[in-house]
Amino acid sequence: MDSAYRPVFFGEWLKVRRKALDLTQSELAQRAGCSVSALRKIESGERRPSKQLAGLLARALEIPEQDQQTFLLVARGETTLRRLGKPALESTSSLPDVTSLLQAPPSVSQDGGPPPLSIYHRIPLQATPLIGREAELAAMEKLFKDSQCRLFTLTGMGGIGKTRLAIEFALRIQGDFPGGAFYFPLTAVDSPDKIVPAIADVLDFGFSGPGDPKEQLLNYIASQIRQEALFIFDNLEHLLIQNPTADSAMVELTRQILECLPNVKILGTSRERLNIRGEWTYELHGLSVPPPDFVGRMENYDSIVLFLKSAQRTRTDFQVLAEEEQSLVEITQLIEGVPLAIELAAAWVGMLSCHEIAREIKANMDFLTTSMRDIPERHRSIRATFDHSWKLLSGEERDVLCQLSVFRGGFDREAAEQIAGASLPLLTSLSAKSLVRRTESGRYDLHEVIRQYTSSNLNHHPSSSETYARHSHYYLAMLQNQGPFLKSASQQETVRQLTNEVDNIYAAWAWGIDNKKFDQLGQAGRAFGWYFEIAGMYQEGIDQLEMLVQALKRSPQANQSDRFFGLVFLHQGLLNFRKGEFRTAQKLYEESIVILRPTGDQTLLADSLVFLGTILHLEGEYDRARSLLEEGLMLARQNNERWLEAWAVYNLGHIDGLIGRYQQGYEQMLVGIAMWRALGDPHSIALGLNFLVPTLNNLGRFEEAKTFMYESIDLCEQSKNRWGMGTAYRYLGLTCLAEGQLNEGQAHLLKSLEIFGDFAVGWDIARSLAYLGDAAMMAGNFPEARTFYQDALLSSVEAHAIPIALDALAGLAELQAQAGNLEKALLFSYYIRDHPSSEDETKSRAEQLRATLEPKLSAKQIKTVQANAEGNTFDSFVKGALETV
Repeated sequence: MDSAYRPVFFGEWLKVRRKALDLTQSELAQRAGCSVSALRKIESGERRPSKQLAGLLARALEIPEQDQQTFLLVARGETTLRRLGKPALESTSSLPDVTSLLQAPPSVSQDGGPPPLSIYHRIPLQATPLIGREAELAAMEKLFKDSQCRLFTLTGMGGIGKTRLAIEFALRIQGDFPGGAFYFPLTAVDSPDKIVPAIADVLDFGFSGPGDPKEQLLNYIASQIRQEALFIFDNLEHLLIQNPTADSAMVELTRQILECLPNVKILGTSRERLNIRGEWTYELHGLSVPPPDFVGRMENYDSIVLFLKSAQRTRTDFQVLAEEEQSLVEITQLIEGVPLAIELAAAWVGMLSCHEIAREIKANMDFLTTSMRDIPERHRSIRATFDHSWKLLSGEERDVLCQLSVFRGGFDREAAEQIAGASLPLLTSLSAKSLVRRTESGRYDLHEVIRQYTSSNLNHHPSSSETYARHSHYYLAMLQNQGPFLKSASQQETVRQLTNEVDNIYAAWAWGIDNKKFDQLGQAGRAFGWYFEIAGMYQEGIDQLEMLVQALKRSPQANQSDRFFGLVFLHQGLLNFRKGEFRTAQKLYEESIVILRPTGDQTLLADSLVFLGTILHLEGEYDRARSLLEEGLMLARQNNERWLEAWAVYNLGHIDGLIGRYQQGYEQMLVGIAMWRALGDPHSIALGLNFLVPTLNNLGRFEEAKTFMYESIDLCEQSKNRWGMGTAYRYLGLTCLAEGQLNEGQAHLLKSLEIFGDFAVGWDIARSLAYLGDAAMMAGNFPEARTFYQDALLSSVEAHAIPIALDALAGLAELQAQAGNLEKALLFSYYIRDHPSSEDETKSRAEQLRATLEPKLSAKQIKTVQANAEGNTFDSFVKGALETV
């Protein structure tokens, strides 16, 4: 590698050092006792080594003993990479320490003229090390080294760390600027006539005579800077926004420096870009934050590391207890990795626990404040930081930004304009000022800290109630309008759009409830329920709908017999049904039918009838289920509800399949699936294909069953339908068992159980467990079969899924026979065969067992068993089956 090559971050330095030692990643990992994966992440800059691993790497890389402490500090991000020098083998300390350069006195020119500009002039030393930002520094250096890049503006919201990063960046690339690096703090410059003197003051230049000060300054710089130099203009935003004249003066000076001084490059920090031709920008965001589903080491995230370092400066013995770890993660998530906010939060560890700090942040952003005297006034609190930005906005920008705080989880242009009056130019202006973010998808959002600040202003705004009302109306109308598409070929795109807006929808729903907008809520409620069903968000949907139920019960305007109650109960019923909570679902559907019959709303009534019929036939109440389904089918046809008609047709066929009318049931179910295919609804198509399989297996149509399951799995993967996926793998496993493919069948059934495990209870779990019992029985593993059957029995009893309980009892009866308990096995077989909720397949299983057992027993024994079968209850059979075989 070229000896002039200089790594720009620690991982790159380590990589160069490794290669200089002629080591592969695998060899170095073996030397240091770490995984290749961990080493690869360190070299790419994705993570930093622990203190222990850094020590092992130092020895493995043959770092001289006198340099190992510096190596550890750099590796952990506690000092800058320049302290290590070049990674060549002969030296790890080949670069000069910038401190000596800063403290060195200026030399005198040989011609007796003014002394040349001091190299690295007055770049302020920092009291604390920079945490993280390796990726940002590397990206900035790559851009800044482009010969076309002479003006580079680092942008971002207040408190995000622009100044700190700019200083670190200047120190890191010092070797590229032999003409010097110069830091110009512009915070105190509040008028055009102060700009040139402020810059001259940093350069120790004094004006003389009546000549134009700017011209004198430019001539002086030109005479002194003969090599590449870097100018850092820090905190430009108030010059760009506050005063049009100052704006013009700063922009003009910057342009002239670039034109007249070809050796000078400019690095600016600002909350918005300068908008000068040739300007390159880099927007800075928060430090890395653990994601919502975080699992792993907190220290892998820079926001956590910064909090810990800051907290330990406040309280040297500070440590995060295990029970506080989640609260610390929540703190960094709430403030989205803003360094200033993290430091302000950490300053409270002397008085509060992490849990208390997180609670205070959620309650009021004004909690984030400090009394430290060496902090600039505008950084002593989060409110002060944004007060500074707020003062620089026009009245129209303030009004719009206030109203944009009503959004949750982002928004698009149309919503911004209709709800907040935000035109595209205004959005662009606020985005340029780092107050509104534009995402890669084209949506916009506000950083949570900014949203809290502007939301507090909105609450004191005279039009705040109108803004919230427009927001609620907009998103509830969106729900209502999107409802029909949730049952069509556009289903997944519709779910995606609604998921993008789900936080706004929740907020709109809650505001509508608080303000008793029951008509709008009722119009949107059906689509809301279907969204949760298709998105697989069962408990979230139950909870959101329950908010409306409780509000209706509290409202004197509402009547317990209102169709609103019927609508909410039917959708809560469906979501409980999908969770496997059959008893709860059945009760809700029964209530909705009682409410809806007198209202005359035949569409909603048909919904409740069909889905109650579906639950009942899965519980073994075939006659009542058929009656409800036939009534629901009639109403669906009368009201041209083709989607619901398909549900009724399909489930009537499913009943036929369960009671042994396999061909008739198969043909009827295919009609229902064909209707869903015509509508293009992938969610219902997958469901229909799944529950067709037991009937296909009984008809011996195994290949057709497998083909349907592969189609269902593909549909479920595309739509992220977890319930459908779990069901598909269950029935694929069942088909494999029917063909004698034991290992494949067990694997598919276990995968089904794994998918269901994190959200489902009851029926689906019981059904998969019973099939796993059959698989273990086929394999001759009787103890495992007994465990699966007993677990299935318990789950099915809890879910009131009597047909599955009877199937599990049949399996346990066969185990009793295998263990020589012939009379007990025969007792079970009589009871199962004669039970009205037994599926045809279960009855056949019990009958076969009876036929096998009776020849082995005396007439007296058989008569006694028959008498006991007639006298025992379901509960007594369950209790007996749970006893050890």
